[in-house]
Amino acid sequence: MNNRRLRHEYVLSPITGLAFYDAAPAGPWGGLLLVLVAEDTWLKVYHHTTKENKLLGQLRVFEAQPIHGLYVSQPAPTTDWRESRVLVWGGQSVAIVHQATLQNIIDGVGKNPKQQPKEFRAADWIYDGLLLPGRDNNGVDGVLVTAHNEIVPLTTDGEEIAFGSLASPSRPILYSANLCWLSPGCVLVAGGTVFGEIIVWKYHYPSCESARCEVLHVFTGHEGSIFGVSISPELDLAPDVTGVRLLASCSDDRTIRIWDITERTQPTHTKGDELRRLKLTEARETGFGESNNSEVGLVEGEKGEEGSRCVATAMGHVSRIWHVKFTGRAKHYGEKGQRPVEVWSFGEDGTKQKWELDLDLYLWRTGDGANGTTVGSLRNCGITSCHVGKNIWSAAVYAQEEGRGPVVVSGGADGKVTISGDYEQNSRELDGDSQDHERYYYNDIDISLSLGDVRQSLPGAEAQLKTNGKDGFHRCAFLSEQTFVATTHSGQVYLGSLGNTPITWEEVSLPQVEGQAGEPFNVVKSPAGGVALLARPNGFMCLVQENGRHVRKVECPRDKISDIICLPQPLNPGSDNSAFSILITSLGSDFATCMTLAVKAGDLDGLGLTVWLQPGFIVTAASFCGDKLILGSRVGAVAVCRPACNNTTTTEEFTCEYSRRDCRTKDAVTCILPLPGSAGSSFLTCCRDGKYRIYTLDTTDAEALLHLQHEISPPLGMLEGALFTTGKESDLILHGFRGKNFVVWNESARQELATIECGGGHRPFGAIMSPVKGAGQLKAVFTKASNLRLYSQSGPALRTLKDGGHGREIRAVAACEEYGYVATAAEDTTIRIWKYDTNGSLGSGFKCLAVLEKHSAGIQCLEWYSEGEDKLYLVSSAGNEELFIWRITRLRSDYEGALAVVCETVYTDYSPDRDLRITSFHLNPWTQYHREDFGPGMLISLTLSNSTLASYCYSKEHGFRLLSRGRYTGACPTHIRVLNHIQGYAMTPSQQSELTVLTAFTDGHVGIWQTKRDRDAENFTDYELASVAKLHQSSIKSLDVAYTGSHHWLVVTGGDDNALGFLTVGWDINRIVQEKVVAVSIWDRSRVKDAHAAGITGVCILEGRKRLIGGKAPSGRATGGSLTLDVATVSNDQRIKLWRAEQRLNPKPGDSPTGGTKVALLSNEYSAIADAGDLTLLSRDSSKLLVGGVGMEVWDAG
Repeated sequence: MNNRRLRHEYVLSPITGLAFYDAAPAGPWGGLLLVLVAEDTWLKVYHHTTKENKLLGQLRVFEAQPIHGLYVSQPAPTTDWRESRVLVWGGQSVAIVHQATLQNIIDGVGKNPKQQPKEFRAADWIYDGLLLPGRDNNGVDGVLVTAHNEIVPLTTDGEEIAFGSLASPSRPILYSANLCWLSPGCVLVAGGTVFGEIIVWKYHYPSCESARCEVLHVFTGHEGSIFGVSISPELDLAPDVTGVRLLASCSDDRTIRIWDITERTQPTHTKGDELRRLKLTEARETGFGESNNSEVGLVEGEKGEEGSRCVATAMGHVSRIWHVKFTGRAKHYGEKGQRPVEVWSFGEDGTKQKWELDLDLYLWRTGDGANGTTVGSLRNCGITSCHVGKNIWSAAVYAQEEGRGPVVVSGGADGKVTISGDYEQNSRELDGDSQDHERYYYNDIDISLSLGDVRQSLPGAEAQLKTNGKDGFHRCAFLSEQTFVATTHSGQVYLGSLGNTPITWEEVSLPQVEGQAGEPFNVVKSPAGGVALLARPNGFMCLVQENGRHVRKVECPRDKISDIICLPQPLNPGSDNSAFSILITSLGSDFATCMTLAVKAGDLDGLGLTVWLQPGFIVTAASFCGDKLILGSRVGAVAVCRPACNNTTTTEEFTCEYSRRDCRTKDAVTCILPLPGSAGSSFLTCCRDGKYRIYTLDTTDAEALLHLQHEISPPLGMLEGALFTTGKESDLILHGFRGKNFVVWNESARQELATIECGGGHRPFGAIMSPVKGAGQLKAVFTKASNLRLYSQSGPALRTLKDGGHGREIRAVAACEEYGYVATAAEDTTIRIWKYDTNGSLGSGFKCLAVLEKHSAGIQCLEWYSEGEDKLYLVSSAGNEELFIWRITRLRSDYEGALAVVCETVYTDYSPDRDLRITSFHLNPWTQYHREDFGPGMLISLTLSNSTLASYCYSKEHGFRLLSRGRYTGACPTHIRVLNHIQGYAMTPSQQSELTVLTAFTDGHVGIWQTKRDRDAENFTDYELASVAKLHQSSIKSLDVAYTGSHHWLVVTGGDDNALGFLTVGWDINRIVQEKVVAVSIWDRSRVKDAHAAGITGVCILEGRKRLIGGKAPSGRATGGSLTLDVATVSNDQRIKLWRAEQRLNPKPGDSPTGGTKVALLSNEYSAIADAGDLTLLSRDSSKLLVGGVGMEVWDAG
């Protein structure tokens, strides 16, 4: 057997460092803005305007230390570009990446360079670093600031780094720091302490003398630790207010504060100035707040001066704030006067927030802020949710030229990188296809108009019309990307056109109908491009075309109209391109009318069909699916209608054949949409209960049946509509209302495209969206308080540069080798189903196919189960005694997310208080229970946190049936395996009426349980503890089992005592011979002490593994009278290890092995995954291991 080695293949972990980099003028990416991303030990380079292959290259910088920060030193345009460098630090490690190395990565010369930069270690933990510009810096090339407020100067020679002597005015413990180069020989330092103080000081670095430290300010005011500080560049606020320097800070108290740290040649405040400077140089190392600062003790007057330095305070985030950043723009005034200073904050809540700082320049000039008057205010200008789960760990802001907003990038604990801003340089050439047409019609507009504003803009005498105080806008809809229609409460119709000016208006003249003057329209819909239908309750209906000059009355077969539902495609798709179909409904009627209209030159052709409804069925959505008409109702029901037949002749009627109701609330179905490429066999529905569902339609000549295949709740409230983007692999775009906002959501990319504050749902609303995949372009028009608001965006406010995963720690992983799926479950109570791309190309990895959000507590265990013939299940367990069985189906569709998931069954055998955790379970096929009322099914053996284990037989038709139950002492069980069903073990007929179960516990014991059923009895007896052995000093955290042949099993365990345990379990021959029963006992046990430096949270047996979807069930390989197995382990010490266990096999059947187990360490590697939760094998052929914890990591153990 060849020795295995562990080779790193893929990592998805928190993003801990970000920076912008201007590519060198030469090369394919010359002159473009790139993003440097630090993910664990890797430095990755992304370009954010390309559609595919965003990852240009990557470089491993450190051996076993995550990168914590990046500083890019780039020369002025007149300087040699080759002097560009990137300073990288993490913990105590420091390295420099030179321009040549970085450019090779960017240009594609070696996508994954094997040569790492040289790694050096500083004396303390590093919080910030700076490479000094130019060459005249007294022999110092850069500086670092440490966790004890110390400056470490450094000099460089190629890749070599030498550290100088430490310098500090005092040594408090810092939580944050920021550096700013002021001039040759001087660096400004700001440090935020654990005890809520901010120290601002200067470091003067000499050529030969000792360094000098000068404390400028010590600020108090925050009521918690300082997690972020940021020094602004010198700001010009007005022609006579220049050179202003500010400091932003954020804290555990959830506040943001802005401080004035400008050095004034003529200070406004002089009282006690010399005493203040003397006292500030004293050490400030302990204590929260001013009352505890006994070492400094500011005197009266000094408090007033330092207090006046705080120019603004605001509270915005719902939890701790980690970072605060200035945009870097210096000039803040122009022809229109003063412009606010922009500040960005990033928090534990996963949001970034934009703030604008308004300063009172009069108070600033006169110095009246010394009297306690606030000279500025922070205004919150927007909150953007960027990441799932918790924590934005890194952020960077790039200031663009005048007139363009900044580019803001953030990286979270979920491994995702998001970017916002309007940087689009050369994007057309890089994207490969022009989007001029789409961009022309989707500009950035956000305006609100009253009816009076519109009438005043009308040409001629109409502009003099006075608006009735009670009149206002009532309904609205888009006809095309540049035209929309709006009606008023008095029945007037206006057509708005978007062009070079924001909006041009014209009033539409309607056909005169006696007695209907001034009547409002209750329905305004656009069934096809360029046309709109307007209807009144009394049956009047007219069609308005895009130019506004063609208005036709439509002869409606109904005398009452409650709603008009636009069908996505006409009844006869092969008819005229101008044809469209609508469904007209009336309240209280037992039928609806389906009309197909064709707009032709000078004429309007129409055909009406009757659709018979079930009693009380109120239609709210409709669509054709093949030749079937699918209807959705106000109470969530879905019905199938087909053309009625009279003998062999099809009549002009539709009859309802079948209906079903899946939503548990009485919420309306708002949208029905066929899946692209499904040939009419599948369709999607949206419902106001917040869920979208996918059904498959199974029809025969005799009947039509609907099968629910998918049911998911995206992060919206009420769902109102959906569309699929164009292209081979379509994205699903959903829109609806969440609170007071209208939200557009890309379900395929799990990305929010737009959030518009509109006051909430249940209001007239029209929206049109670009069908181009990834465009994120949309327009919306809606009414609010009788005013009309128009919103348009040329692209999403937030884009995903790098996809992420869970926002919390992963606690369970499971791989389905048969279908190539991987499932992960985390403490954020979500389950994600992935497809792992193993083509080896740069940027390949996990692609998320589905996100399941149903659990209400932390998930404990995951397992796949297959019944063949595309019958695939995923089972999950959690706290609150939750155990869900999910049915997985792959739909035949062009929809990229065509993996359908629905929760088929929920475990309901609860305890009285329902407060237990289902800590583990094991799935196996069950065919032995042949009762007429209960056929073959799934055997589920599980453990609960009250020391109970139980086995159930489950089938979809009959649910759960309890087979047997057992109870241990007071320890909590952590793992369970059914030994009868371990892969490679075939049961004899005498064993088919018995179950043998192995369990592990928090007291370090492993127990074997047995139960049996008499052939004439219906039920099993309770589980009895047949054998028990102590293997660990404390809890058993992980377990795997292999059937090794010769009627025995090898059990491998990982303990909280850092030990790796081996247990041999086999047949008890004496009992088999004497008692004529099948009995299992413990033969042998051994343990590797201190196998890891922390608890072992995952074990996995590799060699000869024949994966069974029911669980970890490999078989070993016997060679030369011994059994050899390779075992992988992962631990909270962030090490992954590969072991070889060799066990001598006794040639006498049934005898216990006498040689014990010999264990050798084959490989020991650093793992990027902190707080590892589980370990599994992706494929036995490739021996790829998946580690789950704070992120995901793949290792090749081949």
